[in-house]
Amino acid sequence: MTSRCAKSMLVLLALALGLGFAARTIAAPAAGLNWEVHGTGSGSASLTAVSSSGPTLSQHVGNSTYSLSLSTPGTVVANGVGGVCEFITGSGSVTAANGSTINFATVGTLCDEAGGSGEGGPSPLHYNGTFRITTGDGRFIGVAGGGSLTATFNSTHFIKIDGTITSL
Repeated sequence: MTSRCAKSMLVLLALALGLGFAARTIAAPAAGLNWEVHGTGSGSASLTAVSSSGPTLSQHVGNSTYSLSLSTPGTVVANGVGGVCEFITGSGSVTAANGSTINFATVGTLCDEAGGSGEGGPSPLHYNGTFRITTGDGRFIGVAGGGSLTATFNSTHFIKIDGTITSL
């Protein structure tokens, strides 16, 4: 048989542990979620500007669409395999089926694969950059995050956004 004093102490200990856990849970920063977006689309692409959009499938958004615009070209440099690369900036968005949107800014390099005057026409362009979420609306108000953004612009445009998103 347990004494009254021991029972009281066990209750107080359990209460203290519970409150301590609750305080740590409340004070913990929001955990980031892995966010991936895979899309195919179309548009126009040159070394001075890219405009691309199309359907996507993404984690935490579901069926959606993307839009990407790259401009403000920088210095063009040879890439060593017959093509050229340049630093370029831009912006884009991912819009969920319900109309909620995540907007982002991006910066990276846009490269011509092997020169713009091959037998089959201009070679495909590749974009390798990073993104930062700038705003969101609808169910994405207050989201934050960032990561990498890669894309290939040929007859079909392919895009992959891979990063972290918080506050969902």
